[in-house]
Amino acid sequence: MTRTVLLSFAASALFCGAAGAAVIELSEEEVFGAPMEEDRDYSPGAVTVIRPAEKKGEQKNLPDLLESVPGLRVIRLNGRNGYSVASVRGSTSSQVAVYADGVLINLQSEAAVDLSAIPADGVERVEVYRGYIPARFGAQAMGGVINVVTKSPSEPETLLSLGAGSYGRSRGSVSRAERLGAGSGKLFAALNYEASDGDYKYFNDNGTPYTPEDDYAGKRRDNAFENADALLKWEDGHWKLKGAWIRRNRDLPLAAPGMDRRDGLPQRRGAILGTEKYEFSAGRRQTSGAVEWGLSANYVNQSKKYDSRRGEAPSQIGGAYVSKSRYRGERFSWALDANAAAGRSHFTELLLEGYSETLNVDGDGLYQYLGGISGYRYEGFDFQLQDSIALDRAGSLVLTPSLRWHKQDGLDKTTWQIGLRKDFGEHWSLKATGGTYARAPNMYERYGDGAYILPAGNGLSWEEGKQWDAGLRWSGRAGRADLYAEVTCFGRESRNLIEFDMESPRFARYRNIAESHVNGVEIEGGAEWGSWKLAVSGTYLGAVNDTPDDSGAVRFEGKRLPNRPEWTGTARLTRTFSRGSAYAEVQYSGANYGDSSEKIFFDARTLWNAGIKYALSPSASLFVGVDDIFDQADDWKLRAAENGPARMLWHPTEGRYFYVTLEWKF
Repeated sequence: MTRTVLLSFAASALFCGAAGAAVIELSEEEVFGAPMEEDRDYSPGAVTVIRPAEKKGEQKNLPDLLESVPGLRVIRLNGRNGYSVASVRGSTSSQVAVYADGVLINLQSEAAVDLSAIPADGVERVEVYRGYIPARFGAQAMGGVINVVTKSPSEPETLLSLGAGSYGRSRGSVSRAERLGAGSGKLFAALNYEASDGDYKYFNDNGTPYTPEDDYAGKRRDNAFENADALLKWEDGHWKLKGAWIRRNRDLPLAAPGMDRRDGLPQRRGAILGTEKYEFSAGRRQTSGAVEWGLSANYVNQSKKYDSRRGEAPSQIGGAYVSKSRYRGERFSWALDANAAAGRSHFTELLLEGYSETLNVDGDGLYQYLGGISGYRYEGFDFQLQDSIALDRAGSLVLTPSLRWHKQDGLDKTTWQIGLRKDFGEHWSLKATGGTYARAPNMYERYGDGAYILPAGNGLSWEEGKQWDAGLRWSGRAGRADLYAEVTCFGRESRNLIEFDMESPRFARYRNIAESHVNGVEIEGGAEWGSWKLAVSGTYLGAVNDTPDDSGAVRFEGKRLPNRPEWTGTARLTRTFSRGSAYAEVQYSGANYGDSSEKIFFDARTLWNAGIKYALSPSASLFVGVDDIFDQADDWKLRAAENGPARMLWHPTEGRYFYVTLEWKF
C-alpha cells in the first residue's frame, strides 16, 4: 500500500499540469542548467560539470550532487551526512585533489577531503576532471580533480532559504550579492546552518546473525551533526579576495550490531569530533602584452578535537590509550600561473605553486600511540607546463602535452600527460589521453589520527603508475529533441598503491599494496525536448589487486579493490510546467567488497527519489520531496563473502527521508 501511494506521488509530481491562471516561469538555468555543449571545453580530457541550481531546494549536499558523475564513487562512513570521500576511476580518495575556487583544499593532516564538510548552498558549479588534469591544477592531482566554484552573481540579489526534514533536520541560509567598487567590482556574502539529531529506527540483528530470534528494531543514537559556515568574497576585473569559516560538530556513533541495546545494559556511547576551519585567499590577474598571468596566496587554519566520551560511559571507539586528542594545522600556499598564445597554433600554460604546512598534536596518551610524534612539518612544490597545439588550420585537431613535477620530503618525481582531441564536423568529437602519475604519502596515512586510524607501521612508499582513456561524443538534434551521448573507455595501473584497509569495525590503517589495475567504461548522455529533460550516467569498473600472493601471509592477487562496485548508474527525469518543475531519479550501486581480502561485501542498492518545485509568487518558491521512496535502508546488507548469513551494516543508513524547503528571492 505504501509503495502504491508513493508511486502515485512521484507520478503526479511529474505529470501535473499548470496550476492557476498566473504564469511564473523559472529560468532555464534554474531548471535545466547551462547548455550541454560548453562542458566538454573545460579540459583536454573527460570532464563533467554539475550546476546545483538544477537541484536547488532538494537539500542535497556535495556528495549527493557528485553521485551523478560517471566514473566517480562516493564512499560514505556513518551513513547520510557522515564522512564522505570520492574515488575517481578506481583511485583512492587520497589521489583526488579537491579545490575551492582554484585553491587546493587537501591538507597533509587528512587522508582525503571530507566532501560532506564543504558547503553546497553557495556553489555555482562543480567541475569534475578525470584522467587528464589541466595545467591550472597542481601536480598533486593524481586520480582526478573536483573544483568547487562558488557563486559570483553579477546583479544585486538576496536569497533566503529555510528547510526541514526527517530525523529532526533543520537548515537555513541567507546570501547577498551586491555591486561594490568601481567598474566590475562585486561582493558576495553567505551564511548557512544545518543540524540533525540523527535518531532513527533501523533493523538490529543484535550482533548475532545466526540467532534471528533476538533481532529487534533498534534506534540509532549518537548520530547527530551540526554544521555552520560563512563565506565573504569580493572580486573585480583583476582582484579576488575571499574569506571563509566552517564549523562542523559530528557524533561518531558506535558500530550498530549489538549497540543501542534494549536489554537494560549500560549504553556505550560513541565519540564526538569537532572541526573548525578558517581560510583566507587573495589573488590578482593581469595582462602584460600577449601574456596573461596571475599570482595568489592562501592561508588555512584548522582545528580538530576528538573526544571518546570515556568519562561519561564506556566507549569502544578509539585506540587503547586515547580518549581525547586535538589536531591543529596551518598551511600557507602560493601560486603563480601564466598563459600566452604563441603564433596561430600554440597556447602555452604554466603553473608554479608551493605549500608549507605544520601540524601539532596533543592529547592523553597520544604521543606514545603515535611513536612519540607531536608535531609535523611539510613543504612541497608543484610545477606544470602545458601546450595546446592546433595541428590543422580549422583547429579541429588539437594535441595537448604537459609535464608535471612534484617535490616533497626531499624527493621529487616528474610525470607527463598528453591529450588529443579531434572534431569530426558538427556532431562528433574524439578525446584520447594518457600519462603517468606519482604521489607521496601524507601525514595522515603514515601516522593515523590517534583514534580510529592506526599508524602504517613499516612506513609507506610513493605511489606511481600510468593511466589512459579514449572517449567518443555525439551531439545533435533528432526530431524535436536536443541529444548528446558520450562513451569513454579508461585504464589505470598502479604500483605501491596506498590502500585504506578496514581491519575491524573499530580500526583501520593504510598500507602499500604492490600493484593494481583498473579498467572501465563511462557512459553519459541526455536529451531535452519541450518541457522535458532526461540525464543518464553509468560506469563499469574492473578494479583488481595485482599484489603477488608470495608477498605475505595475506593473499590479495586477483581480488577486487575494496569500495569499488563493478556497476553504478543514475537517471533523472525532469519536467517543467508553468509554475515550477518536478523530477524523479534513480540511483544504483552494485555489490562491492569492503576489505582487500574479499571477506566482506555489501549488497547492491537502488534508491528512488522524487520531488516538486512550485513558484508561490515571483519571489517565493516551495520545494517538497522524498529520498529513498521505498525505504530500502534495511535491505542493504553486509555479507560474508564465503559462508554465513547476511548481517546488518556496521553503520546503517536512515532510509526514507522527507524534506520541505521555502526560498525567497529579493
